[in-house]
Amino acid sequence: MIGLFIMDVSGSTAHGNADEISHRLQQLETAINQWTQPLNRRYVNFRMGDELFFVCDSPGDMLIIAYYIKLSWPLKSQTLKFGLSIGESELPEADFEHWNAPIIKKARQALESIKTNDQVDLCLSAENVSMMNHVLFYYMTDILRQHTDIQREILLMSLSIPVQRELAHEMDKSFSTVSTHLKKARSKQLDLIEQELIQYSSGINEEMRKHIRQTLKDLYQ
Repeated sequence: MIGLFIMDVSGSTAHGNADEISHRLQQLETAINQWTQPLNRRYVNFRMGDELFFVCDSPGDMLIIAYYIKLSWPLKSQTLKFGLSIGESELPEADFEHWNAPIIKKARQALESIKTNDQVDLCLSAENVSMMNHVLFYYMTDILRQHTDIQREILLMSLSIPVQRELAHEMDKSFSTVSTHLKKARSKQLDLIEQELIQYSSGINEEMRKHIRQTLKDLYQ
């Protein structure tokens, strides 16, 4: 089994910041290469100006990477759309650039199906994903779109500093401020969504997940 996603930036040419988007995607490509070193086979490529392609031989890790990318993306008016696909397919030995397989087409179709949907930012082509596509991804999209900048900042910091009193000290904020912002960011609900993704895919690489959580707050700095 393999998992892949094709990620697109919505409205990438609408605000005259194409260079900024390209820079952020280049940072993201570098980060994914670093995060996924513990994985057996993986490939990431930033291409076509505002699109990122990722594939690996671990469907669960693909889902978790997409989840954390969504969590960290800072441009609220230019959201990320994900067409995801999981299935049986052989990865090429070397030349991913010219690799073509039905699973890629399915991810592309999943992406196209939500490009004009204002309510959801992810769609997965795989078996038994009706609840994920029609409930979980809608709920996740709604939560993330309502985040303020400070809620997002504290949420990302909490991934590497989970104890709230320690987090408050690190950020030079009161405990009540940190607690309030995490509640408003729906951190507990997002944790449950992440666990559902992990359970669906029957496990992930914990070394990779730990690395992502430790570095995500610094991704776009």
